[in-house]
Amino acid sequence: MPAKYKVVERVNPADRLAPRKFYPSLQSNGRANQRTLALEAADRSSVSDADIAATLANLLALIPKHLAMGEVVDLGDFGTFRLTISGEGSDTAELVTSRNIKKVGVRFTPGPIFEEALAQIHFEKVAAEKTTTTE
Repeated sequence: MPAKYKVVERVNPADRLAPRKFYPSLQSNGRANQRTLALEAADRSSVSDADIAATLANLLALIPKHLAMGEVVDLGDFGTFRLTISGEGSDTAELVTSRNIKKVGVRFTPGPIFEEALAQIHFEKVAAEKTTTTE
């Protein structure tokens, strides 16, 4: 099944007075939750859905723990996770403290097999939504 995208008109954030342009924008088609993934994975293996759900729950606990320890979490062909931060600057190095950190995030980098799977995704444009204007 192809991934669906729609067309959206956007302003140029670097030059708000520049002409607007049209861009592709992915359209979500619902969610696949942990239970769904566990059931599907169980159908593809000899492992039960409960065992897979437990494994996913363990990953959910272990990945943040190792990221907090400053480690890059390497899951081989799946990919790697690393912690990212953004913060507020200070006038001198001595004034920088943990209070300067304003946001913590995670960067996922797909591994080779995951990258290959992403390269195989096909896209399908969805019909434009009809808009009506009232005067």
